[in-house]
Amino acid sequence: MPERRRTHPVTLLVLAGVIAGAVAGSAADTAADAATGRPAADADSTVGWTVETADNDNGVGRGNFTYDVEAGAVIADTMIVVNTGTQALPLAVYAADAFTTSSGEIDVLVDGTPSEGAGSWVTVDTPAVELMPGQRADIAFTIAVPADARPGDHAAGLVTSLTSTDPSATLAVDRRLGTRINLRVAGDLAPAASITGASAGYAPSWNPFSPGTLTVTYTLENSGNTRVIGTDAIAVTGPLGLFATDSEPAGVREIIPGSTVEITRELPVMSVGWLGGTVTVVPEGVGIGSGSASPVSVEIGTAALPWSLYALLVAIVAVVVGTMLAVRRARRGRDGADPDASADPVDAPHPAA
Repeated sequence: MPERRRTHPVTLLVLAGVIAGAVAGSAADTAADAATGRPAADADSTVGWTVETADNDNGVGRGNFTYDVEAGAVIADTMIVVNTGTQALPLAVYAADAFTTSSGEIDVLVDGTPSEGAGSWVTVDTPAVELMPGQRADIAFTIAVPADARPGDHAAGLVTSLTSTDPSATLAVDRRLGTRINLRVAGDLAPAASITGASAGYAPSWNPFSPGTLTVTYTLENSGNTRVIGTDAIAVTGPLGLFATDSEPAGVREIIPGSTVEITRELPVMSVGWLGGTVTVVPEGVGIGSGSASPVSVEIGTAALPWSLYALLVAIVAVVVGTMLAVRRARRGRDGADPDASADPVDAPHPAA
């Protein structure tokens, strides 16, 4: 699912990612985490609310709405919203496609941006609600899975939204709090990922005997039909196999099918001028029965000039050359000196008798 965003000239949208399966809303000094039950609230605590899943035949104590379904299935469920603030709370309620942002966070489309995936399968019975302080609302919704739905994972978010306007400026803040919807449609599961681009850069250390920092950035796309996580590792070496270095495996956060993320890793490594190697990612499907995917790799390479080491080598060479020249001049001075005056003198003639 490609990332799509809508820009509005007078609207500032602030939305935190889905954490532990919940969409968390925030704005300015406001923060909310549906997964931990923290309410969305203003700094003065006059506005705040919580969302959670209802206990019913679909599950009890759920952190989010997760379903294993057949294509064509219809699901009815409920989200509970509670006004924890001290003033009336007008909320819009809607569903939208979820996706993984380039930074690796889970987000949902802005209200009004058409959903083309699981968000379009959800119908909310109450698209708007106003709650008095302490009041609770049960928001019923229905998910109608298309009969031709693709097997695998589909993601959406069920969102409550409060839009407020600063009367002193043409600025509106949209605070959103909601819960994630994970749908797995029965069929063949095929987790897969692909690396679509990679680059590398090197920053030398000021200390010629310390390693510099290799920074590798690559783009990873979930090209399969399940959510994927995984690990990545970097292996680099210099010319003639010098300074071969391998990174410790690092975790790759969850990526929704169709989404693309940009990942940056740093690795300390010595260099004499060039580093080359590979980035290898081992993807793994999320959930029981998802399985693993084939590893994917991409080659990297970069000029890695250790200027401090070069400067030290130049200084050493300069000292050596200077010393050799000084010794040579000294030898030439000795070879060109006057003959030794200690040689035997010529006998003087004797006077005649």
